[in-house]
Amino acid sequence: MPEEQVPSDYDEMDISEAMRFDKMVRENFMPAIISTVRQITEDYAPLKGICIDVGCGTAIFAIELCKRSDLKIYALEKVRAIYEVARMNIKKEGLEDRIIPVLGDAHNLPFEDEFADFIISRGSYHCWENKVRVFQEIYRVLKKGGVGFIGGGFGRYVTEEELARMKALRKRSLGEDAKLYSMPDKMREVVDKAGIPSYRIIFDKSGLWAEIRK
Repeated sequence: MPEEQVPSDYDEMDISEAMRFDKMVRENFMPAIISTVRQITEDYAPLKGICIDVGCGTAIFAIELCKRSDLKIYALEKVRAIYEVARMNIKKEGLEDRIIPVLGDAHNLPFEDEFADFIISRGSYHCWENKVRVFQEIYRVLKKGGVGFIGGGFGRYVTEEELARMKALRKRSLGEDAKLYSMPDKMREVVDKAGIPSYRIIFDKSGLWAEIRK
């Protein structure tokens, strides 16, 4: 799920809390969502085929990506209340035919081998109990020739002012977990342990990402 201000007891979140979370993300982090979508649609164009958004939250990112690509997106979320708000958001945008909400866990992705052309996960990395396992699952369901873009950040198109503001918000909301998004060596260690042969770690203004190719 998205990284910003997730309550510690989010597994027991109800719909009203999930809607407040959705509102908070829209009010505070839309520049990052727009920036990151712009970045990946430029870097991986043409984006078409099947996409999985792992930890989609309330589907704000998936909706933005859908509007700017030719992808069919499976939006995976493990928290039922947030998943339900994602469903409402997708329906409100009239995108039910192109974004399919899926209730499931990143540690056991409910997709067959070599299912997706593109896999994105922005900001759920710190939530994964077994990061090696999740990277293995992502690699399993990625098609040959596919790309995964996994990590967290605000995209290269945010202004310096927006970047500073959102970094401060992330630090306040995540506490010690925020450090994971400034530890490229740790991410490299995780991906290596997952046995993924072709990848690169990106650590720059856009954030910390593992780009996986299969």
